[in-house]
Amino acid sequence: MYRVCLTNDDGPRSDGLLKLADKLKEEVELFVVVPDGQRSATGKALTLKRPIRVTEQHDKYGYSFVTHDGFPADSVILGESFNSDIDLFISGPNTGANIGYQSMLTSGTVGAAFEAALRGIPSIAVSRQATPEEWFDSTGATNECEKICEITKDLVMRVLEKGMPEKIDLLNLNFPSDISETSKLVITKPTKIRMHNEIERRVDPNGRPYYWYLGIEREPLVGTDAYEVFVNRNIALSPVILEWIKDADIERLEQFMKD
Repeated sequence: MYRVCLTNDDGPRSDGLLKLADKLKEEVELFVVVPDGQRSATGKALTLKRPIRVTEQHDKYGYSFVTHDGFPADSVILGESFNSDIDLFISGPNTGANIGYQSMLTSGTVGAAFEAALRGIPSIAVSRQATPEEWFDSTGATNECEKICEITKDLVMRVLEKGMPEKIDLLNLNFPSDISETSKLVITKPTKIRMHNEIERRVDPNGRPYYWYLGIEREPLVGTDAYEVFVNRNIALSPVILEWIKDADIERLEQFMKD
C-alpha cells in the first residue's frame, strides 16, 4: 500500500485537512503530521534554534495523527523521521489561494511541499481562494470542501499509480472559491507577481506608529494560474521544477563575469 503524509499550515482543526484525510485513509497508509496552530506565511522556515515538541499523538481517526509546535516544513522532516519510505507528501487544502511564485515562496503550505521536493519526495500543494474574512482561519471551513477533497484525492491516486511526470518535482493545485458546473481543471503556468504590497502607517493608542501591509491585486495575465482561477473560475494545476537552470544559463553568466 502507498504511504502518504499529509500536512498543512492551518493546524489540526482544519476541515479540509480532516476531510481529505478521511477520503485518503481507505486508499493509502496515511500519516498526518501538522503544526499545532496557524502557521500561514512562514514559507520553508525550519525550527533551528530550539527543540520541536510533539503536542498531540494518537490514531483515533484511523490513521497516525501527530501535532507539533514547529513550522509546516518541519512536518516533512518529522514525518520522514517517524515513517520511512513515504511515497508522497500532500500539503493542504489551504484556506487562501497560493497562486504564482510570489505566494508560493511565502506560503507555509507550499513551503512544506518544497521541503518534501528538495528531499526527493514527490509532493502536492493544495489551496483554495478565500475571502479576506477567511484569511488565517485555522478551521479552513468551506462549503466547497467535499468537491476539493474529491478532486484532490483523484490527483493523488493518479500520481501514486503513474508516478510524478518526469522532471516535475511539485504540483501546485489551486481552486476558486466557488466551483461551478463549468469549472474545469486546467494545466497552466504560475504567474510571477499576483499582488502589489504597500505599507499603511497607523498610530496605536499610545501614539506610537506601526505599519500594516496592504495587498493590492494585479490584473491576472492570460495563460497563468491567476487568470484561470480568478477570471475563468477554473481549477489551476501548475508544475514546479526545481532544477530548471540550463547549461546555456551558466554560460551566459560566465560570459557576463568575463566582460
